[in-house]
Amino acid sequence: MELKDTLLFQNLNDTEIQRILYCSHAETLTFPKGQTIIFPDDKPAVLYLILEGTVILEQYNYMGKPMNIEYRSAGSLFGETDVFLDKDSFGYTVRTESPCRILTADRSFFFRTCEKNCEHHSQAIFNMLHIFALDNHQKQERLDLLTCGELEQRLARYLLENRTGADTVFLSMNRSELAAYLNTTRPSLSRTLSGLQNQGALQIAGRNQIKILNPDILQDIADGL
Repeated sequence: MELKDTLLFQNLNDTEIQRILYCSHAETLTFPKGQTIIFPDDKPAVLYLILEGTVILEQYNYMGKPMNIEYRSAGSLFGETDVFLDKDSFGYTVRTESPCRILTADRSFFFRTCEKNCEHHSQAIFNMLHIFALDNHQKQERLDLLTCGELEQRLARYLLENRTGADTVFLSMNRSELAAYLNTTRPSLSRTLSGLQNQGALQIAGRNQIKILNPDILQDIADGL
């Protein structure tokens, strides 16, 4: 992905982007699949912008159970919240799901404009605020999902919201990761999927593919009817 195609660098030309890279001490790093980029005790110092590949953000409780799992792909940031909150440590792990190319930028660049009050610097800070607003909206959507009812209702809503035009859902997560996302266990998720399949609402077509056979059934479940 080109930098100008990311939200962080939107409405900036190539010259302005190069100035931002210089002023923010940006570096482009490459990582193989399965490498841990951030450990829970690491101190936030830079922002991370994914240019290629996918990473997984994982947080566990004291019993080792996943509390939160998020996927970030090309064009997305990670570590930005921890940087702006000036945290002592991340408290979660970030590892690569696939080979990645990632841009890092020093946090100090986004804390204030320079003495020249450059327009591109202000635009970059505005872009960051836009990203925070979008992230807040997405988190609110997930909170709404997790508080909408029992597991069957949450799953029905998730499937309806992530279906394609052909009434097929291509899961970006495996069963364990989807279970953590829906705040349940893998066995409970499998039982619920099987139950919906027995009702004729869907068909499990593969490890990462679900076909919705009767969206009306799922809609009634999602609505709590």
